Amino acid sequence: MLDVLIRMANVNGAIVDIAVNDGVIVDIDNKIYGDAKVVFDAKKRITIPGFVDCHTHLDKCLLNEQQPYQEGTGPQKGALTYEMKKNFTVEDITIRAEKMINRAIKAGTLHWRTNVDVDGSVGLKGIEALLKLKKKYEKLIHIQVAAFAQEGVFWDGQTEVLLEQALKMGADLVGGHTIAKGEGEKHIDFILDLAKKYGVEADFHLDESGNREHYLLPYLTKKIVENNLQGKVNGIHLCTLSALNPEELEDAMKYIQEAQLSVTVAPTAISTRNIAPVKRVLKTGVPVGLASDNMRDFFNPLGSGDVKQVALLLSYLQRFFLQEEVEQVFRMITDGGAQVLSVKDYGIRIGSAADITVLDALSVNEVIAYQSQPVLSVRAGTVVE
Repeated sequence: MLDVLIRMANVNGAIVDIAVNDGVIVDIDNKIYGDAKVVFDAKKRITIPGFVDCHTHLDKCLLNEQQPYQEGTGPQKGALTYEMKKNFTVEDITIRAEKMINRAIKAGTLHWRTNVDVDGSVGLKGIEALLKLKKKYEKLIHIQVAAFAQEGVFWDGQTEVLLEQALKMGADLVGGHTIAKGEGEKHIDFILDLAKKYGVEADFHLDESGNREHYLLPYLTKKIVENNLQGKVNGIHLCTLSALNPEELEDAMKYIQEAQLSVTVAPTAISTRNIAPVKRVLKTGVPVGLASDNMRDFFNPLGSGDVKQVALLLSYLQRFFLQEEVEQVFRMITDGGAQVLSVKDYGIRIGSAADITVLDALSVNEVIAYQSQPVLSVRAGTVVE
């Protein structure tokens, strides 16, 4: 007897039955005969492994539960956050992050990357909390933990050592904010050297301000190639692309292709700056994903941990309205996002892990337009109640 049998599932446009046993998809066919402990009629609804959210700040989520949102500039919001970080505890971070993790699970998220601040103000508390939560929820959601130099690397005499300690503790990758404290090129050098030393990928808040003076993509490309790290670096935001003239933009696309740079776009950044021209970036063929980014903190008081919301926001902001464009947005929160996060086993196919999400929608258009929620979630072969 099978563990789970899903009938009439819409997988990439094909209506199929899916059989699950011992945590693995064992059969996919037009019609599968036999008994199962759980039989679910998907009624031709969209069926995916689960959503992919490429960039969040789980250690700083839900700060508005402790202090109300305040208007201000980016640096002012950063200063407010920094002051709160001084009082973070492992327990506090765990409570807040766990609430958002459960929201994401309910929304159908399967893969999630979070940047976790590492510096003298907070030490390794965020890393400790998120690594424990990663383990606790590993059968429901796959969390990648990035040790992140949000405030800069060299400013406090502690971050350099702490980043390396975080990797030794088990952080999945390392990253930083390239324009923090004006560090720029030496910030990039340090993070890439650390990534290469530990054989992990690197995550950068890249050209985030949108200002031309912070345009570091050409330098990052040069260093990626020098270090043979092509395809192992993810650039988040790339807002300065929106400030380039047409000729400069085409040069930027060549840099992205040369570095095989993955790109993550966080549409909520529009509240303080222009976002990258996503349609043009998609034409490069590099992996492109979407991100919730900040969630109910000083940078975004409305974040929910449901990546479908940012997909809808991007669709309006840059007019992803044609059918092929709607499908592009959907890929950014599924297959494309999985490529950004270097997920090796993403997809519904025989032999794959039985992670299956049936959405209350008959088309990808409905998923985006109606913000369709899961009607069935199977994780590691078990139906999630």
